[in-house]
Amino acid sequence: MNRRGALFGVTYRSVRTGRSEPVIIEAFSRGLDYFRPAAALYAGFLVWERYQTMARPWVAFTTIAVLMGFSLLLLVFRRRTTWLLGIELGLAVGGIFATLLADHPEDVAGGTLTLPTMWAAGGVAGAAVLHGRMGGLIAAGIVAAADLIEIGTPNGGTWHNIILLFLLGGLIGLAVDLARGGLYRYEQVLAERERLRERERLARVVHDGVLQTLAFIHRRGGEIGGEGAELGALAAEQERTLRRLVAQDVVGSRLAESVEGELRRDLRVLLGAHEGERVSVSLPGGPVPLEQNRAEELDAAVAAALDNVARHAGEDAEAWLLLEDHGDTVTVTVRDNGVGDEPTHLLSAASRGRLGVSQSIMGRVRDLGGTAEIITRPGAGCRIVITVPR
Repeated sequence: MNRRGALFGVTYRSVRTGRSEPVIIEAFSRGLDYFRPAAALYAGFLVWERYQTMARPWVAFTTIAVLMGFSLLLLVFRRRTTWLLGIELGLAVGGIFATLLADHPEDVAGGTLTLPTMWAAGGVAGAAVLHGRMGGLIAAGIVAAADLIEIGTPNGGTWHNIILLFLLGGLIGLAVDLARGGLYRYEQVLAERERLRERERLARVVHDGVLQTLAFIHRRGGEIGGEGAELGALAAEQERTLRRLVAQDVVGSRLAESVEGELRRDLRVLLGAHEGERVSVSLPGGPVPLEQNRAEELDAAVAAALDNVARHAGEDAEAWLLLEDHGDTVTVTVRDNGVGDEPTHLLSAASRGRLGVSQSIMGRVRDLGGTAEIITRPGAGCRIVITVPR
């Protein structure tokens, strides 16, 4: 068996099923391998105790020998398949019906134990391990039907055993389904992490190669002037577009599931996508995870603030974006060196039909339970400080 780490311990490349299985399923399978011969030995002991009162003891001993031989064979042949499970259930049903030949009719009607006794439960548990709760319930139904046909008129003990069979198949099958479902989700997370690492690796390659080259062309074009300046401007535009695409690709894949099951995003990556020729971004060294909807709303408010800079701060205005992580809260500061404005004029913009500040920024921050402070004056640019709780 090949072993590797997993969410709840260890998974195995099981020789029984031929696929990667959680350790609990491998434990069930191994326990069943030893349960079968033990159950066959117990059934043989019961037959030995009463064989003198049987109609055909040789039928009983032959049945027990077949069950024991099959049980020992499974210790050697470890692969578990549906057809092998069918043989096991067929032997269990055949052993139940063999009771009609081995015992007197009146003993059968009186509720004597079937020849396989608890050995038949191994087939139900095996079906649950191989095919989950549906397989366990179907196998329990097959064995239960054989029990009802064998006894003719079921008594309280018969119904008791049947209920136990269904509980056994259903509960073991449920545990198996949950374990396999957890393993499947864990492997999805691992695959997504690998895809994210590859995207980030490609993003680093693009950043260290293509983006640096475009930035160099932009600088050299400005130094040369004339047509070189036009070429530099085109390179700068392509640099900003490519930087935005790379950042958005990483952002789109940087989703992680928290312990409560909610999706989170790293706010650094979202805000880092706004960096450009006239926008400088300063971010913390570590991740700043925020619940997905809150992160997107905060990013939208920052985007609206930067849009105001581009529209109203002046053609040569530059902006600086600072993200700070305070644990329970996060603070984003957007500052520019533009023309500025009168505070009363800015805050009354909504009454003139300009809703960028009141709705796109203030409204979003208010809905997030945070605060937004706007500091501005003519000729001194504008600073917006947004603080929202985690």
